[in-house]
This record gives sequence, structure tokens and C-alpha cells, in this order.
Amino acid sequence: MKTRAKGTARTAAEANEATEVTTAKVQLGPESPNPPQLFILPEGISTDARIISLTNPRYLSEDRYVVCPERGFYEFRAIAAPKRTPRSWLLSRPEDEVPPLQSGEDTTETNLSKGYVTRGADLFIATPIDPLFFLLPALAPESKSSGTAKRLFLSSDDYLEKTTSASPALGNFLRIEKLRGLLERRMAAVCETVEAGDETMYRLDEERLLKELLQKAKNMAERGLPASMEEKLVRKPLEAPMLSIKREESSLQESASGDVPPATSDVSTPLSETPDTQTSVSSTDSATTLSSEASTVATSFSGESTDPAPLLESKTATPQIDAPEGVADLLRLRTALDFICSNYIAPHITEKLKLMLSSTTATTDFGPLDQHLAHLTKLRQEALAARSLGDYSRKRAMNEDDEDLEARAEKKRKVEEEEKRKKAGESQGIKKLKKANISGMKKMSEFFKKK
Repeated sequence: MKTRAKGTARTAAEANEATEVTTAKVQLGPESPNPPQLFILPEGISTDARIISLTNPRYLSEDRYVVCPERGFYEFRAIAAPKRTPRSWLLSRPEDEVPPLQSGEDTTETNLSKGYVTRGADLFIATPIDPLFFLLPALAPESKSSGTAKRLFLSSDDYLEKTTSASPALGNFLRIEKLRGLLERRMAAVCETVEAGDETMYRLDEERLLKELLQKAKNMAERGLPASMEEKLVRKPLEAPMLSIKREESSLQESASGDVPPATSDVSTPLSETPDTQTSVSSTDSATTLSSEASTVATSFSGESTDPAPLLESKTATPQIDAPEGVADLLRLRTALDFICSNYIAPHITEKLKLMLSSTTATTDFGPLDQHLAHLTKLRQEALAARSLGDYSRKRAMNEDDEDLEARAEKKRKVEEEEKRKKAGESQGIKKLKKANISGMKKMSEFFKKK
């Protein structure tokens, strides 16, 4: 029996070569349980500023914020790259700037001197936030009883103590006089105050709070909403419905002479808007990059100007919105106010503010906006009805509700199952007879008729 030793040696060599190719030259270490992240802080921030955990005023969750004794409070807004285009950051620090590693600490900080590649390209930018939002849960706590509890005048120490009980990390900063004075000024902007000896007592005034939030919303709307909010929440709801109208020429002689364009043309013409048909209706209500720009303007103090204003200005000419004068501005104002309430105000406070806006004593009247939106809703219904008249395939579906459609689908399914059951019980001979060509042949009954 002969063997081929050379073939066996070649196979072993190929296996060793394949192993060398598949083995990575640089072995990656295990993923860090606490990977570094990229934070961008304001320029010129104090060295005493710290990143601490505070209770989110809207969701009551623990979130990270920056507290600076000189410049106030900042929140972090995440800016993420689209998932369809994966990106990463290469982070590194000079060796002389890396602090010595303490016992039990993660080695990631030391490895930054050699370079570190993050799995994602997320950025966390610190943007200003009004400290008033952190005080509102203490100024207007949610009442557990069904009735409305009467609020009492309390001192600033009482409200700050309630705030620090929810956010203990804030207690050390309240010893700083400048930061404490900032909180008291924001508290006085939305509260009624009385003097009790040498101490000032505070009580929340919802009208002042609504006025303060409206001013923030106006600042946000005047500087310009982000492009995505402007397109989806302002321009699209105010678009008039389009109705396709077919125009035919009056005579063939004019068409032949060339004075009028020949044949027919389909022209999309907006329906006319008549204020007589307007009725009242309420309008209903997050790109990550643009939300950080919006929050910067929305959460800053009402009287201050912010740097990101030029970023919010549109640099391209956009078509005008076909709406009555002032309606688009009212919708922008409502959109900005909804953005602030949905991100920074507790739900029970938001409900009270909406009731105040709908009352007749409200300082800002959204009535023209509601009437125009109701008018557009009616036009859309008319355009949909007109379009469905010529579309018989959709006529039945337009006039029936979901229950009727489900009942018809169930009935059709039962009929199909019954037909399948009957076909399954047929013999092969009957199936072949059904396939036979009987055209031109007489039926059996023809042979039994009387002559």
C-alpha cells in the first residue's frame, strides 16, 4: 500500500498559513465597563464647576448636570450620529496630563495616553438651563388629595430644603452666596412675596409662571425654530389641501388656431379659504442635533441673549406660508411652549397652564390659530371626499369602519377554507373530469328530452 507523504506535508503547511492569516496582529483588550465619553463644556467655566446628579424636573429621574458657582446651571444635550453611518472618536491625552493611577481605579484613564477609540460618536454638549425648573417641584408639589390644596407662604430656606432633599448633591453649592442669590431671584420672578420681619416669604403664582414661560417661548420663536420643527410642526399643519382639477378647452377651433394650449391639462389648485366656514378646534402635538439648539434658547433666562441665535437663523430662502397674518407666529409660539412644557415642566403643572391658556382671561389669544386649523381640517375632509368620488376601489373602504372590514375579511377567509376542504375531499377522477374540455358537447339532459 502506497501513501503520498508530500500531499500530507502540503496540507499541514496550508493549515499553518491559514492560521497565521486569521490571527489578528493586534489583540484587542476587553471592553471597558465604564468607557470614556466626550463632553463639551462652556468656554471660561469656573474651575469650581462640577458635574453632579440632580433630579430631572419633568421625569423625576437622576440626570447629570453642570453646576458652576459663577455661571449657573447647565444641562447635557446628546448629539448622536445617524445609525446608518457609524462613526467613532479617537481620544488621547499627553502622558504628562494623565493623573497617576490609584489603587482600584479603572485603567481606561491611563490608556488614554496610548489612544482610545470609542464605539460611538456621541457628543454631550452643556447648554444653559434655567434653575427655575429645578425649583418648580418644590414650589408646586403634586397634590395627592382630589381637592385643590391652598398653598402657604414659605421662606426660601423651606423651598431650597425641599429641593435638596430630592437632589442631595446640590446642598454643597447652596452655601455659595452667588448661586443661592440666583435661585432666590428666579423664585421671586414667579412667586408672590410678602415680608415677615427680616425674611421674605414666597408663594407660587401660576399667572406669573405662565407669563415667564410665554416669554421664553417668544424668545425661542423669534430667533427661529430648528428646521425640523419648522417643517413638521408649523409649515406642514398650515399647508392647504390640493385638489386636482381637469380643465377642458371650450372649442376645438381655438385649439387648432393655436391661441389656447391644446388637449387637457391636470392642474393642482389649492382650495379657496373662506373665513366664514372657520370653527374652533384644538391642535395636537424629538432631530437630536436641533433639539440642543432649541433647548438653549428655551431654557435660558427671558431677558438674556444667547450665542446660538445665529445657528437658528435660516440661511436659505423658504417659501412663505399661505395663512392669515399672525397665524404662523401663533403656531410657532405654541410649538415652542409645548417643547418647553414637555421637556422641563411636570405634567400636573402643564395641565394647569393649558387650562389657563384656554380661558378667556389669557394674555395670549390662540383663537385665530384654532379657527384656521379647523378651517384647514374641513378643507382636507372635503378634498378627501371629492377625491374618493372617482375612486371606486376605495369608496367602500372610505365608508366603512374597521369592524366591518374585519367582519368581511373573516367571512372571506371562512369561504376560502370551505372551498379548500371540498377540494381536498374530491377524488382524482373528478378532478380530471373538471379539467376536460367539454366545449361543443351536449349535456346528458339533452338525451332524455321528449322528441
